[in-house]
Amino acid sequence: MAKLIGTAGHVDHGKTTLIKALTGIDADRLPEEKERGMTIDVGFAYLDLPEVGRVSIVDVPGHERFLTNMLVGALGIDVALLCVSADEAVMPQSREHLQILELLPVEHLVVAMTRADLADPETRELAQAEIEELVAGSRFGKAPIVPVSAFTGEGLEELKSELVGALNAPSAKRPNASAPWYLPIDRAFSAKGHGVVVTGTLAQGRVSVGDRAYLEPGHWEVRVRGIQTHGEAEDSSERGQRTGLNLSGVKLEDVRRGMTLGAPGAVFETSMLDARVQWIKPPKHGERIRLSIGAEEVIGKAFLNDADPELAQLRLESPIACALDQPLILRRYSPPRLMGGGRVTVPQAKVRRKKEETKKVEAQDLGTAVVETVGDDPNGVSTEEICRRLGKTPQALGDVFEQLREKDRLRGFAGLWMTPEGFEAGADRFMAALTQQHSKTPTLAGIPRERAVQGAGLGWNGKPLDRIISELAARGKITVSGTAVRDIAYKPQLPTRQREFLDRAIEAMERETVNVPGPHDIAKTIVAPPQAIEEVLRLGVQAGELVQVFEGVFYTVHQIEALKARLKDALGTKPFPASEARDALGTSRKYIIPLLEYMDSVRFTIRVGDNRVIRG
Repeated sequence: MAKLIGTAGHVDHGKTTLIKALTGIDADRLPEEKERGMTIDVGFAYLDLPEVGRVSIVDVPGHERFLTNMLVGALGIDVALLCVSADEAVMPQSREHLQILELLPVEHLVVAMTRADLADPETRELAQAEIEELVAGSRFGKAPIVPVSAFTGEGLEELKSELVGALNAPSAKRPNASAPWYLPIDRAFSAKGHGVVVTGTLAQGRVSVGDRAYLEPGHWEVRVRGIQTHGEAEDSSERGQRTGLNLSGVKLEDVRRGMTLGAPGAVFETSMLDARVQWIKPPKHGERIRLSIGAEEVIGKAFLNDADPELAQLRLESPIACALDQPLILRRYSPPRLMGGGRVTVPQAKVRRKKEETKKVEAQDLGTAVVETVGDDPNGVSTEEICRRLGKTPQALGDVFEQLREKDRLRGFAGLWMTPEGFEAGADRFMAALTQQHSKTPTLAGIPRERAVQGAGLGWNGKPLDRIISELAARGKITVSGTAVRDIAYKPQLPTRQREFLDRAIEAMERETVNVPGPHDIAKTIVAPPQAIEEVLRLGVQAGELVQVFEGVFYTVHQIEALKARLKDALGTKPFPASEARDALGTSRKYIIPLLEYMDSVRFTIRVGDNRVIRG
């Protein structure tokens, strides 16, 4: 894995001169930098170190007016090289740069006490004491301090040795080599014969020639035609390397510093993001801020959270590109003083209230992160919402969802996801609400499903609700009639007159096993109006006591189960035509065709060409 060293320190404390002494490369590349004798924009070099290999070096401006450019270089470095001159000691930007490094995911610091040749022993001693005091108050308390001189060569070899040690030191957080790559763009230009070239430090993953990528904001689809690292053509580049990418599919006027290029699904365009921030001094809720992320600075407002002091929602005045877990720095709008730093937790956030509690996901593997995001919420969480919270695309999570479903860690209902525990809790609430609705309207054979959902305090709707209702029906918990549902154990309390008619109709029907009488024949048998019998048979279907297999053909549930048993005993599991079923039941075509079509609809039988097979 490639490594990146970044300088830090007060203006004119010899950062660029020291880099030239170490590498032979002048990191000041702009004419105005040459004229002023100080770094204005980020400069770059590289150094070959034993036991490490080629290491990229970022030289950042030290002047407070160019702090934004300093942040461009500091975001993403592995080892910081803090330069403090021996003749001037600790200065304002020395302190501010160290504060910034503390807020970024920089794990190791080496201090170069520069311009040692300009300080007598007593001045050196005082500078050493000031530096030790400065570093002691930070999380880099044990950082080595090496006196160096770019002119005499004093301490250069010792400094290289300390850099090797820091670069090879154990890391608390190992980069994910399989993570999709992205490159914050700090420079874009056109190269004759090649077209658009963008440069930056690869923040994550590995990019290869031929890769498809997206440029954000704007969602420009491009392809990587060529790659250079430190002026040499390469087939690929990895995290931490200074990288130039030759792109096809975009014009130079469409690309600018501050944009980000990344693999599909790695980078998101957003005007609102959530971040976990370590504050130096928290802002007021809704205070205007400056956000530095990648190579971009944008104005916005910071909104806090009562339940989690580290959580901030950043609502921006213009769209930017960002990635999940990307480091960032926040400064006040005016004066632009440092406020805090942290990482992106939700690249595309939704507006939330100050008192709203949020869930913190800290899982290491993606599957567990998805499950933790869903939690045991009986309302479920949509695919879109899971992707938004985790900063992933649906394509990136497709296989993860499928694996979680196969292992029964998640259950999916048309894009709505629940844990088994969450679904059972929701199902219990739904059934309890359904029972309550039955008690309120005892004569109704079915309750509108939306009414039961509302009574349960659930948010199920649309296609997910269709799938959930089908699941509950398949489990034998409910019966469904159109958009109405009924608890399978519930029997509607029909008015006395209708109950009497239904019982007498059932008695007349059950005198036959297959060739059941129709409504008009039943009406004659029990001496009742045909219209009343048709109505009571309909109520019997709604109550789950009767089954209508065809227009005017009704059976009791008991009769249907008896007919299934007779067919199974007579025909077994071999394919059979309708004529064999007719003969087995001793009936006619008038009854056997509607009966078999009903058996197909409830999946007791399966059509195989002109025949049917009874499911095992």
